[in-house]
Amino acid sequence: MIDFALLGVVAIVAGLIFYATWAVYNAAMAIGGGIAARIVSYGLWFIGAPLAASIIRKPGSAFLGETLGALIETIIPTVGGFTNLIYGAAQGAASELAYLIFRYRKYTPLVGALAGALAGFPCVALDILLFSEIAEEAAKNPGVVPLWIIAAVVSGAIYGYIASLAGSKIRRR
Repeated sequence: MIDFALLGVVAIVAGLIFYATWAVYNAAMAIGGGIAARIVSYGLWFIGAPLAASIIRKPGSAFLGETLGALIETIIPTVGGFTNLIYGAAQGAASELAYLIFRYRKYTPLVGALAGALAGFPCVALDILLFSEIAEEAAKNPGVVPLWIIAAVVSGAIYGYIASLAGSKIRRR
């Protein structure tokens, strides 16, 4: 029961952070363009998984932390609407792989960084698949896609590391 309660709290916190990230993304987009917006904000959308995993430390916690956080973001609602839930499930599944690779025995900040980084791949892929303006930009300039991926992965690694550190400190209390 404690794990479910913790998961609920993480989902609410992550959902609120995801909601606030739209403002960060839009501000960064206005100031520095698409790549800057991805570097500054994308990892914030990936923190539900490493935060939940580093606190709960059980199989599936990364997936559920990210997916339920996206559900909260969807309920609020935000600009992304229902697609937030699609992103959350895809990013959560990708992040879960980091913990699976280590057989659910390591929950260090470096594994959290890997979890955050892995979430960048489905995020960029979904951006291209679900949003015509992004697909059009990628078609016009295919060289920008690797830059988007690098920006999402780096941002995810940074915020995944931070979320894992925070989760580990919370777990110790």
